[in-house]
Amino acid sequence: MNKYAVEFKGTKEGVTIYCLEDADFAEILSDLAAKLQQRSSFFGDATVSIDVGNRELTDEEREALMETITKNSRLRLKDIFSSQERGPAVTSAKRQGEMEDLALDGFTEGRALVIKRTLRSGQYIRFPGHVIVLGDVNPGAEIAADGDIYVFGTLRGIAHAGMNGDRTASVVALRLAPTQLRIADIISRAPDHADLPDQPEYAYVQDLRIMIAAITAK
Repeated sequence: MNKYAVEFKGTKEGVTIYCLEDADFAEILSDLAAKLQQRSSFFGDATVSIDVGNRELTDEEREALMETITKNSRLRLKDIFSSQERGPAVTSAKRQGEMEDLALDGFTEGRALVIKRTLRSGQYIRFPGHVIVLGDVNPGAEIAADGDIYVFGTLRGIAHAGMNGDRTASVVALRLAPTQLRIADIISRAPDHADLPDQPEYAYVQDLRIMIAAITAK
């Protein structure tokens, strides 16, 4: 079985599920069911769309996707579409000399604390800005930040971003499996008995609920 048959990405409209084009359809259904079960508490009843890439689905396959969503989550299916239906998502490349300033939409600035070690049980970090950890955050360790939290390792402890009430803050980790996750005044935790995620993920607030999305190149 492919390591990744489906990938999740959060958007302003809800959640988009991408089906890898080289994956067998049976693998897609199996991986989709497993990931939905693991993350159902995070997704809640958000709106979801499914991008099947260049594959052409039969009516039976569309029904199978809908049934998998219904049986394994409370997500509200909005659409199943292909790349052709979505239309081109790229524009002409710019050559050197045609560069333009980067629009800083989605970026935040401010002070950042960089921790170049693993945080172990009993260690507590509180910082009035962003916190970046170059290592793991073990169970029993806790990070509290007014800004975002970035963990270049496995996050298994407690993370509280946007501690000053900022619900636009986020928590990012190469492996996101926290004991407790909090953004501003919104609290959640990892699903019980969930496998360790096998891709980088980020957590953010949408509709007063913490959502988890994979970080992909799409």
